[in-house]
Amino acid sequence: MTISTTTLVDDSFKVIVKANGVGGETQQILVNALELNDATTEPKISIANVHYEIKGDGDITLLFNESEEALVIDKKGNYGLRPGEPKKKATSSGNGNILLTSDADITSYNLVIECHKESGFTN
Repeated sequence: MTISTTTLVDDSFKVIVKANGVGGETQQILVNALELNDATTEPKISIANVHYEIKGDGDITLLFNESEEALVIDKKGNYGLRPGEPKKKATSSGNGNILLTSDADITSYNLVIECHKESGFTN
C-alpha cells in the first residue's frame, strides 16, 4: 500500500502535510525534505505537531530513519506544541525525510503533520 499526501503549506518557516492511507505501509516517505521550497542539499526538518485519527487496531510510526527515536501514535489525538511534547528532530546526518510505517490491522487513517524547517533552507 502507499500513502496519499497533500502539501497544504510550504513557507520559509514550516510545512504542513495532510496524509491518508489504509495501513500496511512500510517506511513510506511522508515528508520529502529535498522537495520542499528553498531546500538545499541537506535540509533538516522537525516534527512539531501531528493531528491524527486512526481506525482499526494498530499503530503508526513516524521516524527520520531507522536509527532515530520514533514517534508512535494510535487511535485519535494530537502530539506536540504542549509541555512535555518536544519537537522531534533528526539526530544523525541524512536527508531529513520523515518516514511512515503503519500496522496491517489499520483500516484507514488521516493525519496532518506540521514540520518546522530547522536548517538547510535558503531564505
